[in-house]
Amino acid sequence: MLTLSELHAMDGMVLTSHRGASFDDAENTLAAFDHAIRCGTHFIEFDLRMSADGIPVVLHDKTIDRTSNGTGSPEEHTLADLKKLNFSYWHHAQRHEAPLYEHEEIPTFEEVLKKFRGKACMNIQVYADPAGLREICRLYLDHGMQDQGYLTIASDEVAAQVRAYSKEIEICLTPGWGDRSRPENLRKCADLGCRFVQPVLKTVSPETFALCRELGLRANVFCSDDPEQAKELYKMGAGGVMTNRIPLLAPHFL
Repeated sequence: MLTLSELHAMDGMVLTSHRGASFDDAENTLAAFDHAIRCGTHFIEFDLRMSADGIPVVLHDKTIDRTSNGTGSPEEHTLADLKKLNFSYWHHAQRHEAPLYEHEEIPTFEEVLKKFRGKACMNIQVYADPAGLREICRLYLDHGMQDQGYLTIASDEVAAQVRAYSKEIEICLTPGWGDRSRPENLRKCADLGCRFVQPVLKTVSPETFALCRELGLRANVFCSDDPEQAKELYKMGAGGVMTNRIPLLAPHFL
């Protein structure tokens, strides 16, 4: 596995598996992350929210309804209750009546760190209150994630909270959806010390990537599931791409 520093400097295209191998497998599960790593991904990307008892768990949505056989927000359920549910109902871009696996638990952040640290770098999207954010930062540092992964943060306020907790934690700042490629926001990311940024596909241009290189930023574009489109992004100067379909893209870049 390459470190963040090595991926930041490498030639070629950096591949990030969005929620793991999320098209072919059950998104944001240990199975999906394992699948992506077996395909050779550089990064696994996942999302963190909090359980009722303050445990960071891997979930993108505000509720568990789409991906599991439960309902409500994760903050309404203890970890023990969440673990009783099956989180493999969503795959191949739709919800199915039957789960993909007989039982696939919601992972905790710590379980992901223990199982996959050293096998792929991690793009960790954070949705948490201040107490949850502190716990996420603690686990990041306790598991030696410096140069192994970064916290993807949407607001200046939360980024400042992370920096106040520890300057050793790598940050990727993602301002408003349509604003990430704006030169002033790319410069803000560079000033904050970010090394990776995540511009949105429809907003990028060769000028975007030229400015990223000038500022020392590696641009991982969100997102593409089309190998030919990803190749065009690379020709434009993109340093990386996020994808739901790592088994499809990996043979073209790895």
